[in-house]
Amino acid sequence: MNKVLLILSTSRTSEQAVDFAVDKARADGTGLIALYIIDSKLTNEVFDRFTDIGFIGDKPSTELTEAVMKEYRQRGYEEIGRVQVKAMEQGVDFDAVTAQGDFVEEALKVMEKREVSTAVVVRRKTSKVTGFLKYFSRSMCAELEQQARCEVVIFDAEKDTGND
Repeated sequence: MNKVLLILSTSRTSEQAVDFAVDKARADGTGLIALYIIDSKLTNEVFDRFTDIGFIGDKPSTELTEAVMKEYRQRGYEEIGRVQVKAMEQGVDFDAVTAQGDFVEEALKVMEKREVSTAVVVRRKTSKVTGFLKYFSRSMCAELEQQARCEVVIFDAEKDTGND
């Protein structure tokens, strides 16, 4: 286990987490892997919100589904590109992986396959209301931390655009 894994997602970002991951990989003399996960649950949440406000009917069209997924993939390429530039500036070996599916499952797969020693993940900021509701359910970051076979470093999101 000798690589640092930075887990990125469509719903949260943290410049501090990116800097930490790049600095740790440089200090440890290891490579950095940026994993961008398009969480399959997010698409459904987007459609649920659109349906709730009356923007769309009960069944979203194929075109809308494809447009949302295209937007998420584009965001992923941009995030990975930002991380790659920082890694290159620090002389850190860099690799990128994109995945679509369950956040925790996809992260665990990459951790095991790529021999990760440290995973860096960003937790969504919660409002007082959602914070209260989250008390009754497990966050994805907590679940990942519990199941991972490596060190997991959790940062709070600076920009929040989705779910945890």
